[in-house]
Amino acid sequence: MKLLEALRTVPVDGRAALLSGLAAGTAFVAVLKVDLRLTGNNVDDRLLLGRPLVRDPERALVVGSAVHYANSAALALLYARLAHRLPGPPWLRGVLFFNVENLAFYPVLVFEEWHPAIRDGQLDRYWTWPSFLQSIPRHIAYGAVLGVLYDRLRRR
Repeated sequence: MKLLEALRTVPVDGRAALLSGLAAGTAFVAVLKVDLRLTGNNVDDRLLLGRPLVRDPERALVVGSAVHYANSAALALLYARLAHRLPGPPWLRGVLFFNVENLAFYPVLVFEEWHPAIRDGQLDRYWTWPSFLQSIPRHIAYGAVLGVLYDRLRRR
């Protein structure tokens, strides 16, 4: 209950959170595109998010991108509520928050065998160490950009 009370009392700059969340989501996608090329391990989160909603892989990337940016904005709002509880400078708070988020949600991928893009071979398996390690730089980029940008925008 104390956490819920704290969430309600922390002032949040919604505009700053949304703008920084979208920018951080873009940083995430930029790192994703680089790591897909460097590793050859096809774990594209946009397709992971979009393919259950749309059958065509091209359209699934578009839909998955929209879901990704909606998630980026929503998580930025949550971060804005909780950031003050995290240690360190803004970039570190963002990196910590989003790597904890990654650790918390990654286990859901144990059920990947039911994902249509993994069943069809459009995506490589996520429930592997290389795929998990591939997710870390993406979350570092997202968290660092969000932490720094939210801090700067909310001060204006």
